[in-house]
Amino acid sequence: MTSREAAKTTDTAADPADRVAGADESYDLAERLFGWTAPIQFAWVLGDDPGHDAVVDWATALARGGFGRRIVRTRVPVARHRWVRSDRPPTVYAEPTILNDDADTAVGAWLDRRLRDVDLDPGAGRGFTVEYAHTRSGRVVLTLLVSHMIADGHAVHDALRDARRSAEHRLGSVRGLPTASEVSGWSGVRGDLLDAASQIPAIVRASAVIGRAGVRAVLGRSATAAPVSDAPSGSDVVGEPGDRPAPPQRDAEATLAVVDVPRAQFEARAAALGGTPNSLFTAVLTGVLRATGHAIPPGGTRVCIAVDTRSDGDDRANASGGVWIRLAGPVGPETGLGTIRRLSKEAFARYAATDDAVVDHLQAVARLLPDPVLGRVMKAVPGPDITVSNLGAAPAESLAPLGTPAERFAIRAVMQGRSAADRRAQGPALAAWSVQYADTVTVTVFGIHPDLLGDPAVVRSVLAAELTRWGLDHRFW
Repeated sequence: MTSREAAKTTDTAADPADRVAGADESYDLAERLFGWTAPIQFAWVLGDDPGHDAVVDWATALARGGFGRRIVRTRVPVARHRWVRSDRPPTVYAEPTILNDDADTAVGAWLDRRLRDVDLDPGAGRGFTVEYAHTRSGRVVLTLLVSHMIADGHAVHDALRDARRSAEHRLGSVRGLPTASEVSGWSGVRGDLLDAASQIPAIVRASAVIGRAGVRAVLGRSATAAPVSDAPSGSDVVGEPGDRPAPPQRDAEATLAVVDVPRAQFEARAAALGGTPNSLFTAVLTGVLRATGHAIPPGGTRVCIAVDTRSDGDDRANASGGVWIRLAGPVGPETGLGTIRRLSKEAFARYAATDDAVVDHLQAVARLLPDPVLGRVMKAVPGPDITVSNLGAAPAESLAPLGTPAERFAIRAVMQGRSAADRRAQGPALAAWSVQYADTVTVTVFGIHPDLLGDPAVVRSVLAAELTRWGLDHRFW
């Protein structure tokens, strides 16, 4: 089952495109309460130099589309903030240093620095930036950095498509949001009052879902705030030794890695082991985490698999969710991919048929809570051990943002501003994305836990060993 087939069809009606809702609101709250920001990075290695003017024109087209937005905050209790058009011109940065691309690490290190150092302020309309560098061989390394508050991966793909069409056909604004003046005064207040009224059923429904989860927790049937699949039974439950020494505590930055795998090999290996590229991707990352010394929690490693809930014509900034599975037994080529595939399929089906994910309902009641209480609630929600996002095949417009297909392409995201103590306490420990294009699958890894994944050399070594264990050739950026 694809993520689109698993999508809930009610999301668009519940979250209109001009309201800060769903994941938009979660990112807004994380930034406002804790100073945590979540930039997404799209990165390309281009064989030819498009020229500075072409890059600026492209960035301008992006600003005229879905990225050209900022927040107008409501004063009506329970109502959601509004997205309005932003007239701020785009930021384009040209790296003055020439990169040495004789070694892949130079390109990867530059992209890592741009991602770590980016300073975005989507609330003020500065939600994205475009940056590029030249290499000694004449290539151009181009990166688009977007606040997750204003777009998820699918929305970025849509923005890239619209920017190409805008440039090719000399169009003006691609997507419509109201201007700040259009939602000011009594008109804005009236709209906020109507939105607040529309939220009452959502609050009632959310309270019931959260209440049922609390009852299950008291009765001992559930100890988490997010749904997970039932732990596998019978031969699937094979524990690993639990007496590993704890890793040393580090105050390390989150670790980044980007690696290419041959696409045909990846797909063939997945099929030979009874799975799909998505289940193979999940298996590899599970092996990476366990190889770092991760202590498997009761019931197994908790894996969250991203789900795209966007329908055609859906202009929301974020429209995604996630399903959870638990992997209790060893995962490797010798076990095959059947268990992961089965558990994932069951989780997707359950997600499509039910509406009982606590994390999907928190925003509805969050607006009723004072900030100190809300902050404690948000930090108390447990994260998965692993988050995997299989982004599928890259659309042609995304692979060739300026007209010529890129030689290499990668997508990833990070969370900025979280201390080592926060990352150690809450998780998730590991996040990863994969994207397919031409003859390549590019996997990006974000090692979050400072003790297990705080050493970049160790993470790259473990990732390389795991890919080799699965019979996959690889090349790091």
